[in-house]
Amino acid sequence: MSTLRAVYTNFRAARSAIQDVGRFREIVAVLVRHGFGHLVERWNLQDTFVLRLLAKKRADAAAEKKTLEERVVDALQELGPTFVKLGQILSTRPDLIPPVLCERLKRLQDRVSPITFDEARGVLESSLGRPVDEVFSFLDPEPLASASIAQVHAATLLTGEEVVVKIQRPGIKRMIESDLSILYFVARQLEATIPELRAFDPVAIAKEFEKAIRLELDFHHEASHLERFDRNFASWTSVHIPRLYKQASSDRVLTMERLRGHKITEASLGGHDMSAVARECVRMLFKMVFEDGFFHGDLHPGNIFILEGTRIGLIDFGLVGRMTPAMKDAMADLLLAVVMHDFEGVARSFYAISIRRGKVDYAAFEADTIDLMERYFLNRTLAEVDFGAFLRDLVEGAIRHEVSVPPDYTMFFKAIMTVEGIGKTISPDLDLVRECRPYVEKLVAERYGPERVLRAAADSVQAFARIGKLLPFTLEKVLQQLEDGKLTLGIEYAQLAALERGRELRTNRAVLGGLVAALLLVGAIERHDVGFTIFGLPGVTTITWTLGGWLGLRLLWRVFRSGAW
Repeated sequence: MSTLRAVYTNFRAARSAIQDVGRFREIVAVLVRHGFGHLVERWNLQDTFVLRLLAKKRADAAAEKKTLEERVVDALQELGPTFVKLGQILSTRPDLIPPVLCERLKRLQDRVSPITFDEARGVLESSLGRPVDEVFSFLDPEPLASASIAQVHAATLLTGEEVVVKIQRPGIKRMIESDLSILYFVARQLEATIPELRAFDPVAIAKEFEKAIRLELDFHHEASHLERFDRNFASWTSVHIPRLYKQASSDRVLTMERLRGHKITEASLGGHDMSAVARECVRMLFKMVFEDGFFHGDLHPGNIFILEGTRIGLIDFGLVGRMTPAMKDAMADLLLAVVMHDFEGVARSFYAISIRRGKVDYAAFEADTIDLMERYFLNRTLAEVDFGAFLRDLVEGAIRHEVSVPPDYTMFFKAIMTVEGIGKTISPDLDLVRECRPYVEKLVAERYGPERVLRAAADSVQAFARIGKLLPFTLEKVLQQLEDGKLTLGIEYAQLAALERGRELRTNRAVLGGLVAALLLVGAIERHDVGFTIFGLPGVTTITWTLGGWLGLRLLWRVFRSGAW
């Protein structure tokens, strides 16, 4: 009966959580094909009439020979856009998944067939509300690129500007909605059936992913990001942000200036000074983070172009990171401690920004951090330090101590690692630590500058003023509730349970002692001329003395054994 109940519960949970059972069948079939049939069995899905036959299939012979990481990537690739995006986002979270899997997930590509030109035209016209010929004088039928959520076409506006048009794939929203409901079901099942994964909170990861992918589905968000980057770099002649054409954009269409240049990894072919390019990329990143608090979250080589005049051009603004003033201060403390070789300071700063998932032995955490710093920085110049690898090992080491890093910090760490990797590829002598030092020192100086100190003091005064205004009214309410008997106080005492058990024990002993005395007294006063006897003694006396004696000896034994007189 319990087995039937478990099957029925799982089936009802699946049907209520999953909007598209047909899509769920496809996903289960892919999981089984790539060697994850044991998960299907563990979740009792093979017992439902919908999935019984699928779960009995064996994994492909080729899949059985691959590593776990290879099978995960292959499965995500086959599952399509939603799961490819999930893998790409998880590749930026070394605090959540093993480093080997992180590296594999970075290789996930949006390998999808392009939509037809008629489909692309249909999306354009329905989204913009007018025929294509009224917006573009030319629209290339062949896409420049095709990804999981959208594809890009070259075009020319009626006013003559060369542009690229990002067009969302038709039906992608419905498919992602179905996949999200399935993803939530899988996350809950993982929490229920694999206890060691609960610390990573799969449901919370699913929520974070849902938020990210919903933002990416609405091109208005990317358009606003593009405009903000354009404002932030308006005074930088070395960085070019493509112009947005709002009149040819919508929630499903994004039209922007077409950049003509070389990908950064191929820019040496154009005769550019690659050492200067590498340094400028680092300066660009640190400006985004420490000055603007708003940075590009996907700075891989395909999104960075080198234009005429050795200018840096950026594209793809869907994923961004943000740094609040408090986060910038915390990151400045960490980087300054690295620059100054303050090993204990690195441990303190990193611990301050982290999320603790359990009880942390700080002494052990600090010792491991110092050991890591010594391995990377002792007897080396800053130019010789692989800063990206250091950050990766720092995050991985923290995981062993039940310490993880919030998403915006990990996105920043990923950006640093990517930019340093690109920079050292095109300019091996790049010194990332030296390049970041002026920004960190400036931020620290501003923190203790007169303007910042006065602002902090003013904030404190305002906070105390607000408290001062509220205090009389709050006290009046508290006193009134006390007078009316509406306010109750609850006191929690750590040893209360033990005291309660001691009181019960003393009461029981007193009752038992009284019972023993009563039995012995009844036996003593029993008349001796009664007819009922046992061993020549009155029967009642024999029974009461025997029972009283046994209970009395038992009571004495417990008192002696406890040592409590």
